[in-house]
Amino acid sequence: MSFLTEATTRRLATLSTQAIRSTTVTTTAPRAAFSSSVTLQKTVADTTKDTLKTVDRTVSDKLVDAIDIGSTVASKVKEVAEDVTGQKNTGAAADLKGQAAGMAKNVSGQAQGKANELAGKAQKMGSQAQGKAQELGGQAQGKASEVAGKAKGAAYEAEGKARGAAGEL
Repeated sequence: MSFLTEATTRRLATLSTQAIRSTTVTTTAPRAAFSSSVTLQKTVADTTKDTLKTVDRTVSDKLVDAIDIGSTVASKVKEVAEDVTGQKNTGAAADLKGQAAGMAKNVSGQAQGKANELAGKAQKMGSQAQGKAQELGGQAQGKASEVAGKAKGAAYEAEGKARGAAGEL
């Protein structure tokens, strides 16, 4: 039994039956948080920000992986070098050290390439989002002008009717 259920049962058990009968409890169901209004929908800028955050997170993860691999390789090289130098075989240690350095540069290059690729994609998506935002802004401005024109026309029409009615009187 959960803590809240247990505490509630204890409290109810201590109340007299008369007090329970005289108490009325009214409950209301919470309103659902559902709306189709424009304010609750994501804007283009919000969508772009979310996408850029995702790309940034992916790039960061890849760089952290590359750093971890580099540190692991460095520690392995150090261990091997210590083992090999202890046996007076420095040629093999240098060879292993070179291989490890090559591997570390390779992994680092791959991570940098992936980071550049993802940054390019993010920049492209940002440009597309900006273009779409400008397009939607133009459409909104056009609609506003159209509505203003209709209102102006209706006002002129009403004025003409009023003058016609005044002329008849």
